[in-house]
This record gives sequence, C-alpha cells and structure tokens, in this order.
Amino acid sequence: MIQRRKLNCFLPGAIAGLMLCCFSATLSAQDNNVETLAYKKQEVRIPMRDGVTLHTTIYSPARAGKFPVLLSRTPYGCNPYGVELREPVMYNRYLVDSGYIFVYQDLRSRAMSDGDPVFENLRPAYSKLADATPNTTDEITDAEDTINWLIKNFPQHNGRVGMFGSSYMGFTSLMGAASGHPNLKAVLAAAPSIDIYFEDFTRNGMFTLAYAPILDWFGTPKQGRHEGPWWKNNLSYWADGKRFGLAKDRYDFFLKLGPINNLDKLIPESNYFWKLIKQHPNYDSYREMHDASQYLSDIQCPVLLVGGWNDEQNLFGPLKASKAIQELSPAADCRLLMGPWAHSEHKQAKADCRVGDIWFGDQLVDQYHRQIEFAFFESQLKDRGEWNLPKHQSFDTGSKQWISSDADQIEKRRTGWLMLTKNESLEIKTEPEDSSSPPPKSNSNQRSAELFIYVSDPRKPVPFFEDDNFQLFPAKAGMTGDQRFASKRPDVLTFISPPLDSELSMRGPLQAKLIFSTDQSDADLIVKLIDVLPMDRSPEPNDVAGVKMNGYQQLVRFGQIRGRFRESYAKPIPFQSDVATEVNVELLDVCHTFGKGHRVMIQIQSTMFPLFDRNPQTYVDNIFFANEQDFVRAIHSIHVGSKIQFQFHE
Repeated sequence: MIQRRKLNCFLPGAIAGLMLCCFSATLSAQDNNVETLAYKKQEVRIPMRDGVTLHTTIYSPARAGKFPVLLSRTPYGCNPYGVELREPVMYNRYLVDSGYIFVYQDLRSRAMSDGDPVFENLRPAYSKLADATPNTTDEITDAEDTINWLIKNFPQHNGRVGMFGSSYMGFTSLMGAASGHPNLKAVLAAAPSIDIYFEDFTRNGMFTLAYAPILDWFGTPKQGRHEGPWWKNNLSYWADGKRFGLAKDRYDFFLKLGPINNLDKLIPESNYFWKLIKQHPNYDSYREMHDASQYLSDIQCPVLLVGGWNDEQNLFGPLKASKAIQELSPAADCRLLMGPWAHSEHKQAKADCRVGDIWFGDQLVDQYHRQIEFAFFESQLKDRGEWNLPKHQSFDTGSKQWISSDADQIEKRRTGWLMLTKNESLEIKTEPEDSSSPPPKSNSNQRSAELFIYVSDPRKPVPFFEDDNFQLFPAKAGMTGDQRFASKRPDVLTFISPPLDSELSMRGPLQAKLIFSTDQSDADLIVKLIDVLPMDRSPEPNDVAGVKMNGYQQLVRFGQIRGRFRESYAKPIPFQSDVATEVNVELLDVCHTFGKGHRVMIQIQSTMFPLFDRNPQTYVDNIFFANEQDFVRAIHSIHVGSKIQFQFHE
C-alpha cells in the first residue's frame, strides 16, 4: 500500500525550468524484515542532442544518501502523470525496499514526450550507420543523453545506472546497453522485441491477425503532448462487434470480416504502421533495417536476458539477442534465463505459476525477483553479494525443474529425429542417421509412394485453440493448450509415438524438415510439438478443476512459415502443382522433458486462426491485397521422409 500526504510543489533551483513538480509518499514495506522507505516523485523534461525534450518521471528515496539509478524507457506512457504516485513504484518489491532511483521516460513521439508525429516501431540504430551526424538520434543516443543528464543534474545518484524493461522496454534497454555508456553498469532486458518480421506483428511471413486491434495504437500520428490515447480507439468494435452486428466470438468475427484487406474498414487511412506492414510483406531492406539484433555491438556492461518458454509474443527476442551479443559483443558478460512464464509474467509475483491449464510451480516469480533480479542489480550497482548466475539457466517445462548449462554442455548436445512414418505414427531416433537411406530429393516430379494428405479450406480454418473468445494479442493459454480438438479435425495431420520407455529431454532448437506438395500454388505450414499425458494419469492437487488431464495433449511449441518464403524471405516463389518440395519450419528452442509413459505428438496443419491470417492458397504477389475469389481449397501432402530435428542430452 502507498500512503499519501499532501505537499506543496516546488522547483529545485538546479533544474528550475525543467522540473515540473515534486512530492513525497510513504511506501509500506511488504516484508516486516525490510525497511520502510519514502519515495518522492519528480517530473522533468530532458533535452536530447537534437533539441527534442522527453518527459521523464523520477521516483527517488526521500531519505538522505546515494542510490543507483534504474531507468526504463517506454512507449506505453509514464502514467500516472502529475502528483499521483505509481503503485508500486516498481514491480520488484525487493528492489523498492532496498532503495533505488527509479526513472521512467516516454520515448520520443509518444505520450508526453515531443518528437516527430510518426512513431517508428523498433527504430533502427541510425547513429551506427555510416552517414550518421552528431545530431542523429535513435534509442541508443536518447538513452545516452538521458543518462548524461541524470548524472549531471540529479545529485542523489551513486554514479551507477542500470536499465530494465520487458517487451518493448526490453528492446530500449538493449539499445541502451549498445551505447556503451561508462555509467551504465547493468542491463536487464526481458522478453525484448527484436525483429517484428519474425515476432509480434509478422511471424515468418505470416501476419499475426490477433494483433489487429492495436494497430491504431501503433500507427496513429501524434500531435502535441497527450497523457492518454491520441489514436481513434476502435477497441470497442473488436470487443463487442456492434459495428458489424457480430458476436464476441473472435474466430467468427475475423472470418466474417473476410480477406485481411478488409481491415481497411476498421483502420483509418492515416495509420502509417498498417501501411508499412502491407507495403513490406517480404523481408526487404526496410525490414532488414528494423532487425535490432544487428546493433548489439559495443556492449560494455553485464546483460541479463530473461524470457519465457510460454511467451506468446516475444520468445524469439531473448533467444536471438543472446546469440547476437555473443557474436557482436563477445567480451560482454551476457546471461540468459528462460522461465516457464508467458509474456511479461515474470513481473507478476503470484502464488503459483500457471499458463492455461498447466501448473509449473509455486512462488517461482517471487524467487526469481529475489534470487535473480534483486541479486543482479545489488551486485552490479551496490557491490552487495556475488553475481554467479550460470551463462544459461532454463526451466524445464516438462520435469518442472530449473537446469543450468554452460557453453561446453551446449556443445555436447546430440541431434535426434522425429520421423513421420506410415499410419501417421512417429518414430523417435536418437542415433546418427543412416546416410545410405536419404530422403526423397527436392522437386521430384513424382509423388512418393506414401503420402499423408489433408484438405485445407481457408473458409473453415483450424482454430488457434479451443476457446476462441479472446480479444487482444495471442491468448496466453494457447501456448500450453490442449490439442485434442485439433487431433479430431481432418485438416490436421497427427503423428504420435508409442508411450516412452524412459524420459526424453529436448534441449535447444527444433526444425521440421518437410517434404511437401500441393495441388495449388501457395500454402502455409504450421508444425506443433505436443506432450501427450498418459491416459492412466491420476488427478494431481494442482490440476484445474473440471479439466480432464489424462490424455491431455499439451502444446509445447509450434512454428510456422508462409510457404512462398521456403527458399528466401526476400524473394518469394510459388509452389509448382503436385511437385514435392523441401520446406523447413523453425519451431524455436524448447527445454522440455517428456516423462516415462508420455507420448510425443507432431501435428501439421495449414491454418491457425485467427492467430494468423489465412493464405488464399493461390499465389498472389501480396496477400495483404488478396480478394475473396483468390481463396480456394487445396489438397496438401506431406511425404514419408519428412522429419523433425531436435537436440537432446543423454
């Protein structure tokens, strides 16, 4: 709880003209063994090198002393604005009670900050380009200018700055790390957005239709300073469907809306972000510029990357950022921690950690706050304790235990294969492949003797998950959702292994290597890895009431690709009718142990709606402009010899 007492505003002389107001509030400690602190709030405008000023809110301990700065730069608003205090000052109570200067800043072009009316999503690091000038700005330079101002004008600091943030703020934190600022001593980047072509709004060439309700938020030009929405809020139309007389069923809503070019009926013509998405369906130079991982050089401070194996938005980000930092800043101390949580749920210290129907443990987030985040910043910014987190620490979503690994252990992983065999069964191979029996060659002009055939009808797409009544973003519960509903559909191929004689622990990336053919000229391919719980499983104390867990088909990971991009995301090509073609589908990494008696399942389908838009299945240059007549039924075939590659430890 926060107890307020009314104080008069004042303007400290050292920064008069920039400071807006200052007041105090008492923060009651949530732990009787931790000191109670009072925080004061100040709002300032910090000038950048090009003259633009950014709204910045500072919460600092009211007591005397020197404290580290923890900075978070956000496009979502520093609210509450004015005299009201953020409750809590920061989500990690251990850091709040220890005493830090918490600084929140509106990015340029957002909320109360100034800048161009057009906000550039995942703004490239223009300052690192060859034609950069001293006044070139981006998220790197804005972070650098902010830290310089704080060090010069805010005397309560101890000379050390940390940055933190999740999702978009994870991206801005990484850009801050890339500044190499000498006072920046620690960066926590959780679920960072890295490349919106492969996460968030587009996934491997497929448009994430579930993100449509926030396109207004991202693409509406801003004039002046606004605490609240400056965009035309269309959320009520998505929420209740009154505008089109539709029910709340999202599957029904988007299906009746028709081809995605009909989104123009909902999205104002002035929406520049929607225009950019439609104009750049391929991975062209514009898309390449907005891959933030290429700018992660010059990192001097320790970086803690945090992700969630069930992150429905930004699983790609921490995994890609970790590899990029190793390559571009090899001397940097970068640690990667992957928990079981969904997007940004590492901030919510709930009693239990549960995603959908699946329980992963109790007090996991609170333990993470105390043993990881708190220990990280205390060691780097206050010289308290030793920072000894392993290079890689992951939560096994099957065994529900934390595991640690270093580079040597990762190098010792072996490659296994899930072979798609006749009768839609799954054969697990953990021995080296027999090179004397290669799979059918690509572009064979004859079909393999054995095919797995399914009919994909874009007018009856496979639902993302069974409960389709969700509003904003991909539903968190869908990441672990029961796939029994999909197993029963004729447009989903289901391959299943016998019950396992012993545990199988998958570690690292997954890739489906499919041999595919279609009677049409385009197709999407979606591959799902599923853990099938035993039918004789007894109920457990943490099961959700009313959910049948025996035989539950728990989604572990899925991956997807728009088939036209099978050879290049920059240069799409159609399929040739009834010609077998190799298509690789990336499923991203897993850390999951399939228990003894469990079965491994693979599902293959061509729609996952309305998470992703539908492929017309006839090749058109740009699907964002496809018409209703372009959408046709297609007969798709997966050939024997298709397989899924995985990594494992013995």
